[in-house]
Formats: sequence, C-alpha cells, structure tokens
Amino acid sequence: MTASAERSATETERQPDTTPPEIREVLDGLLEHMPGGVAYCRMEYADGQARDVHILYANPAFHIQTGLAQAAGRRISEIVPKLPRVDSALLEAFGRVADGGPPESFVMHVRSMAQWFSISTYSPRPEHLVLMLDTVTERKKAEMALAERATQLRFVLEGSELGFWDWDILTGKVERNPRWGQILGYTVDELQQTAQQWSDFVHPSDRDRAWASIFDVIEGRAAAHKLEYRMLHKDGSIRWILDQAKVMQRDDNGKAIRMCGTHTDITERKLLEEELRRQAHVDYLTGVYNRRHFMERAEHELRRAIRYGSPLSILMLDIDHFKQINDRYGHKIGDTVLKAVADLSHATFRDVDIIGRLGGDEFAVLLPETNLQFAIEAAERLRETITNARIPFSDGAPMSFSVSIGASSVSPSSNHIDALLNLADEALYKAKEGGRNRVCGSGAVLET
Repeated sequence: MTASAERSATETERQPDTTPPEIREVLDGLLEHMPGGVAYCRMEYADGQARDVHILYANPAFHIQTGLAQAAGRRISEIVPKLPRVDSALLEAFGRVADGGPPESFVMHVRSMAQWFSISTYSPRPEHLVLMLDTVTERKKAEMALAERATQLRFVLEGSELGFWDWDILTGKVERNPRWGQILGYTVDELQQTAQQWSDFVHPSDRDRAWASIFDVIEGRAAAHKLEYRMLHKDGSIRWILDQAKVMQRDDNGKAIRMCGTHTDITERKLLEEELRRQAHVDYLTGVYNRRHFMERAEHELRRAIRYGSPLSILMLDIDHFKQINDRYGHKIGDTVLKAVADLSHATFRDVDIIGRLGGDEFAVLLPETNLQFAIEAAERLRETITNARIPFSDGAPMSFSVSIGASSVSPSSNHIDALLNLADEALYKAKEGGRNRVCGSGAVLET
C-alpha cells in the first residue's frame, strides 16, 4: 500500500466516535449476543499483497464457530500458522474487499482449519473489513441471527444475499432491506411497508400455506417459521423463496408483537431439483418416460384397473428396419426418427395415456380405460400417421419409415405387467412376421 493510503487510513481511524453511548451499548450488546460469528479486522499488506489479518474484535459466536480461542487482538498467522500458506485464496478475497473492492459472499473449504464456512465480508473503511461467517452444515445463521432492531441487524447483513424483514405486528408496519425487493425485481421505493404487499406477492396457490406457517409461530404452536414457497416477480416470472422467521418479542400476556425473518432466493436450487427429477423419469433423447418410470406407472395403473374392473391395454411398437436406417443415414437421422415416433405418439394419444421408451427403438404405450378393440384402433391411427410422416433432410428428399405394433389387454391370465407386456410383444412379433407396418392384437378384455 502507498504511504498516502496508509496516512488516510490512520486519519480515518483517529476520527472520534460520535455514536451516543446508549446506541453504542445496544450495538455492543447486539454483537456480543449474536449467534452468528462476527469479527472486525484490519488487513496487513506486503508488496501490495494481503499477507495477514489482524483481528481487532471477535464476538463470542466467532470463537464458537471457528473453534479459535482468544482471537481478538491477535493475527490469524499466530492462531492458525498454516492459513496464509495453505488458504492463500481466502486472504486474497479479504484483501480485495479491504482494498476498496465490493462486498463478497462465498462458500469455501478452509483447509488449515479443516472446516467449510459460509463467509460474507465488506469493508466499512480502508484496509478494514467486517467478517461474518457460519459453518455450512448448520444452516441456522439466517434464522438465529434475527435481532431486535432492524437497522442494527441490517448492519450485520450488509454484505449478504438475504432479504430482511421486520414486522411490527401491533401497527402492521413492515421494514424491509433493499435485497428483499431486489429478489422480486422491485426497488426500495416500490415497496410498501405492509404485510399485505408480501401476501399479494406470494403465489396464490401457496398463500394459505404461508400464512398458516406464520400464524403457527405467532400463536405459539411452532417455535420458528421455515417454509419454501413461490413468489411473483415483477416481470411475471416465479421465484422460489426460503422464508425463515421467529417471534422476537411478546407482551406480558405472551401475545406476539414483533416478528423478524429473512428471505433467500432458492430458485436455482429448485430448478435444479426439478431437472434432476425430470431426468430420473424421462428418456433424455425422446422426452417420453424412461423404462423404469414407465414400468412404475404401468404397475400403478394395472393395480387400479384390476381393483375397479376397468379395461386397460398396452401397445408395444418398434421401428421397421431401424438398423438399416442407422446404417444408411447415420445415427443422427436415427435419433431424429426416434424423436419423431415420440412426438407423433404424443400427438396421437390422449393426455392420460402413458408413453415410454423401453430401449433402442422399442416403445410402449399404456392405455387406461381402453379395451383391446379401441387399443387396436388407436394403434392403427398411430401406424398410419407415422407411415405418412416424412423426415426432412438438409440436402435431400425427405425420408419415410414405418412401425409395427402389438396390442394386448388385461385378462385373467395377464393380470400383471410382465404378462401384459409379453402378450403385446408376441403380437408385435406377429406383426413383423406378417410383413411389418401393421398392427396385431392379443388377449381378451377382462370381464367386469
């Protein structure tokens, strides 16, 4: 650092503290009793690079979270000698912030301490930083870090990604920090200080559930409010929110009069979870159900059909001469043909019908509430649709192809899914033996 920068920092540090004593007492008490780790530090530089961290103040929770005793007044290199060498990336991040950079929040494995930490840091003055941390495994920081005064709590949450709200239940007034609105695409000026606005932003299908969770805490039936639900973004999209809160104050009769909480945007996690669920059920190429999920759905529908004496049919189909298509036109065209079969099947069958790819070019369709006659008619419609379809080439005439289909229905001798599939497979074999591009049926309708 330059000499002028050092002088500037020194002059800043020498400025008198004009904070009223009663406010300073509240702030000191807040920091001393916070469950989240907070430290106020000064960075030390050499040749323009961050070399060490001098811990000027650490609250009790900081010692608990880190396991470092008597950290205040000492350098990190004294307490954890390996840290500057083993975790140089951590020092670099602290150095960037203290040297005038923006606040940073990140999750990092601190190898010298053999722990994973969630860390947020910002700089209130040159070469200094406020450090807030918690162990990732506990995930209680936002819930436990609620404080009595919203303005003091926002000071602690300055560099985090949490939307903070403080609800005066008696007056109905709600204080929110800028991040709360940013999650939903709103500025501070666009936010109203009411609980009703929050309720209006909650997705209508989740609104009753969200209010029920809030009132469970207010009325003492639950210790904390912790709920994942959807909220409406200003642009019309949906955001998934993790909402965590506690009643922070009750009157002499135990009636809740103040409640504070945080919002965390978990949309990306929810989308990832949904995609993983989809991938677990869907064939990646064609978009229809994969074999495992198709069989699960088929077993469920079969049990229902047997229980209520309802008709149920299944179709087995594969693409005629599919190997020759792959050999002649290549696997890319072969994949296009497979997708076409799936798309045309979706267009032909009902929403209640269940389509799956069992493997290779073999597909199956489960038809609830459908006897063998109507199943054969539906299969014939699909066969004709596929026969008339054309697969376009980028540099040639469109290609046509056909399928063979076997159909079977529930009967006393085929009352489990394997038997039903075997009958459909036998019918498919007959269709191929009969010259392909045709439909054959097998089995009889279960009498009700």
